[in-house]
Amino acid sequence: MYDCILIGAGPAGIVAVKELIEQGITNILCLEQTSKLGGTFSQSYDNLTLTSSTTFSMFSDYWIGDDAVNKFWTKKEAVNYWTSYAKNFKVDQYIEYNSQVTKVESIEKEGTLGKNGWKISLESEKCFLSKRVVLAIGNNRVPKFPNWKSKLQNIDYSHSKSYKNALPYKGKRVLVVGGGESGSDVAFEVSKVADKCWVSLRNSTGWVVPRRRGNVASDNSTHRGIWNLPLSHGTILSKRLIKREQNQNKPVFDAVVKLNSLVNSKYGIRGTYGTKTLALPKAIANHGCEIVREIIEIEQQGKKLHTSDGKVLENIDSIIFCTGFQNNTIEILPEQLRQTDPRYLYKHMIHPTIGDRFIWFGAARPGFGSQFPVMEMQARFLGLILSKKHKLPTSSEMERIASIDRAANLERFQENAYRIRSLVDYHQYIDDLASVIGCTPPLTKYFFQKPKLWIKLVFGPTQSTQFRLRGPGKKSKEAMEIINKLPKIYLNKVIREGIKGRIRYSLKSLLMKA
Repeated sequence: MYDCILIGAGPAGIVAVKELIEQGITNILCLEQTSKLGGTFSQSYDNLTLTSSTTFSMFSDYWIGDDAVNKFWTKKEAVNYWTSYAKNFKVDQYIEYNSQVTKVESIEKEGTLGKNGWKISLESEKCFLSKRVVLAIGNNRVPKFPNWKSKLQNIDYSHSKSYKNALPYKGKRVLVVGGGESGSDVAFEVSKVADKCWVSLRNSTGWVVPRRRGNVASDNSTHRGIWNLPLSHGTILSKRLIKREQNQNKPVFDAVVKLNSLVNSKYGIRGTYGTKTLALPKAIANHGCEIVREIIEIEQQGKKLHTSDGKVLENIDSIIFCTGFQNNTIEILPEQLRQTDPRYLYKHMIHPTIGDRFIWFGAARPGFGSQFPVMEMQARFLGLILSKKHKLPTSSEMERIASIDRAANLERFQENAYRIRSLVDYHQYIDDLASVIGCTPPLTKYFFQKPKLWIKLVFGPTQSTQFRLRGPGKKSKEAMEIINKLPKIYLNKVIREGIKGRIRYSLKSLLMKA
């Protein structure tokens, strides 16, 4: 019987295996359904480019290379990095490829799930037993469609999960439904070759930001200087960002303004998720793509569509649904776990009544920031739990903490949080988990003793390496070398806004105490 079996050899799976190895846990196995490392990510559309820069996409203790700073990896480049990472940390020898898991079941048929371990069955009819299971298969499994899809007949339709490129849509009249990051990429590619392309948005497309400002990756401004200000500052920041885009006086940024003005969030940019690409604004400004609102009426079996803003779309040839994936429907799991809501898991990872016997990875999606530091922090937490260096709270305490986190995220993200159950605030989540692990950078100490480092940690990108400076799993010397190679900090508009905000709220706090 294995100590732990991990399902999925995407980035979450490989970083989890690496952290377990570093904690001395080697009686483990990682099962990957495809023939190569990278999981379902490696099967995505041809021209996929990550929307988080290499600064955020890298893992904390494996440098990207000096020539890769401020770069955005293509699908191939990301998989190459993970492959190199897996080889460097000897992760690859624990992975069994072409292993499609068909069923996970508790060995104990009655009573507590997983009490005596789990039986994992493969399509090949092979079976494994394990004390614990880590599910690292991501959220992109079962496509989600609007209800009106059932009325479509005699018309070509598909989901973005199966989209590869725009060639099948050349010269056609195409509707793209949904406008997140994948929807934006699809709309951009399709609008360049289609006769006509529309994008239907029920609400907004999230908060649109460019990948780069000049030659600098925009996500370098995802730092504590701005994101640790009071939540209410989000509305002030949003107005200033919109004004900044208006002042560009360029059609692409005029489209950005229109899209971001659709965000109906109590806290502006702080109450939604980021769409970190100009693909959709470029489709609108340069290729005649048109935004329409929600589809409310279907005619001619889908050839004619009516929108909630009174528009009529006629002679539709194809519809591409970029409408995300169903929440928590995982058929391979025991019935009791198939529809687990991440908001009821401790740190979006652990079921309070099952504990460390079954752990979810990838059930925390940050609104801004990046999923890769989140995965790594979860992996470090996993390693400490399974090596007995960290004891989980009691079941009732985990439920209490999950309830507090749930309420905070529902308040912050409102409708988006109800719809996207994995959605979390990046800084809040990663700092909370760092606090539990004990690897939070001592910012107050650095302010007085290492002010240059403090500036980098507060006004530089909040990426994963800074959590290697202290605590369990620390690699202080290596961490400092990497931090010093990260993009330089310039006194730009975002940093000025952070400084002004800190002064403003500090004075406000002092006045309230006076």
